[in-house]
Amino acid sequence: MAEPSPPARNQQHQAEVSVLEKFALRWSVLAAWYEQLVNLKLALPAHARDKLEEARIKLSSGCYSSCEVGCTLAEVEADLVSSDGSSSGGNVDFWLDLLGLTMSETVEVERLLRVSAVKIQYQSCGFARCKCGG
Repeated sequence: MAEPSPPARNQQHQAEVSVLEKFALRWSVLAAWYEQLVNLKLALPAHARDKLEEARIKLSSGCYSSCEVGCTLAEVEADLVSSDGSSSGGNVDFWLDLLGLTMSETVEVERLLRVSAVKIQYQSCGFARCKCGG
């Protein structure tokens, strides 16, 4: 298979960075949701916090593809949906709506960051944008 031309490579790179930026917001929503469930003293899988930290490290290191980050985030989301959905006062719909906003074509960053728990998590995510010239 032939190597993509420089403009095509640049477009691929920009698309990858765009997805990773959305995943940083997604991570923030999941982290805020996780903290809410912990505060409500709901039973969560033991690995949920580790998976959240793994996703944050993948995002901040810049060494992982959006596919790898997305897989880790999907595992966390599944755990949170399961835990919150089985509770009596679950807020699954609220959190799923926020997660949907993170991946929309026109990400509503300001709207997401109005949720203080999300804003706090987003500030600690440490998403590193690409600094290379290529």
